[in-house]
Amino acid sequence: MLQKEELRIFSATSFMGHGVDRESLERAMDCNLDFVIAQGTTTDAGPYYLGAGLPVMAEEALRRDLELIITIAKANSVPFIISAGGCGSDSTTALVLELIEDICTQHHLSLKLGVVWSEVERDYLLSGLEEGRRAKRIVPHPVLEEYLSAENVRQNERIVAQVGPEVIMDLWASNPGLDGIIAGRSLDVGLYAAIPLLHGFDKGLAMHFGKIMEDGALAATPGSGNDGLLGIIRSDHFDVRPTNPKRRCTPESVTGHAFYERSDPSREANPGGDLDISQATYAQLDEVTVRVSGAKWIEAPAYTVKLEGVSRVGYRSICIAGMRDPQVVKNVDLILKETKEIVDDYFAYLPVGEYSLSFKVYGRDAVLGPFEPTPYVQGHEICVLVDVVAKTQKLANSVCSFASSTISHHGFPGRLSTAGNIAIPFSPGRSVPVGEVYEFTIWHAWPLDDPKEPFRTTIETIEPKGGKVQ
Repeated sequence: MLQKEELRIFSATSFMGHGVDRESLERAMDCNLDFVIAQGTTTDAGPYYLGAGLPVMAEEALRRDLELIITIAKANSVPFIISAGGCGSDSTTALVLELIEDICTQHHLSLKLGVVWSEVERDYLLSGLEEGRRAKRIVPHPVLEEYLSAENVRQNERIVAQVGPEVIMDLWASNPGLDGIIAGRSLDVGLYAAIPLLHGFDKGLAMHFGKIMEDGALAATPGSGNDGLLGIIRSDHFDVRPTNPKRRCTPESVTGHAFYERSDPSREANPGGDLDISQATYAQLDEVTVRVSGAKWIEAPAYTVKLEGVSRVGYRSICIAGMRDPQVVKNVDLILKETKEIVDDYFAYLPVGEYSLSFKVYGRDAVLGPFEPTPYVQGHEICVLVDVVAKTQKLANSVCSFASSTISHHGFPGRLSTAGNIAIPFSPGRSVPVGEVYEFTIWHAWPLDDPKEPFRTTIETIEPKGGKVQ
């Protein structure tokens, strides 16, 4: 039996730090909201942030979005659920709480928050492996071992698990009176499905609701990553519409987002099962609203949660080199091939594997690489990105500097000028140290009997003066 006949939830943005539209959020407050929700964790930005334990978005942008959601929601007595910080490490979750403390001090607010910490202890995983748990890689990739090993766990810099809806449901149900929940690395869909599931809504419907709501106004037209979406879920359908009068939802815009980030447009794997939208319908209800129904939930034989872990592989240095001379552009393949040979010969005294050198030619095939259908230069200028990864930053800098210098002065048939083959836009530029390089080596499905098992939850009381009580 449903605890409520309908729930009204506002998705405030596509991602915390991308921007929250104040006017859209304030209009949503006039819609008798049950929750404001926003997601802000991802692997889209690559493995570096998890390795370094740093936020994906700038602190200033993250603070602004937190401030708008928290102050407006609190003023209207609407609870909020937010995942934030990007990578989901404990350090980024702690940073989010520090930013909230600062916001509470500035606005003289008191908050009682539930917090989900998603960083996973190595000892927990090692014990599970010793007990016989088998975590299979989620995607086939040469860097990912088929089944997670203890050696891999030990060498990882940091590991997080993706929070599913059950953790949010339990935290909210067990702690009446919370102003909101802050979560680390989370399943985006789960953040939005948790409260409908807690109130007894059909799981297929709730998870489809979460899928459409997860990125705010990206499901509207014109789409936007820094605007919101209102969702109203009832027993057998849900309605979505923007609160910004400049936007509207259409069956095309909503269906397009239902297919977003999927290898199979009709089915998506989630913790505990698959969301099947093959029979879903999308109907234009009025000029700005679309009604959605028909999704099904297919239970999996076992519940698994996604693990994400990174290992450090070295340090990076780059050079951005413009090429404008027609003869240089014409001979770019020859120049880069011979440069690679010269560099390898110069550093031949080093053990194999101490560094890697690669080039990306923008204006030709840098984005798609071997899949580029027109792998030739059509314009009058190109850009070569010199990319070096080495065991130390000093070595990366040295190899990159030597390589860019070689490209600059390398001779080739038909060369007209000896002054330089490339234009470097700034100084220092021959070798720009980028820092540590990480790669995902854990991208595995961890089996669980209890979906809450890997996660720690705490209750944090944040006072106006910034004093946090746990």
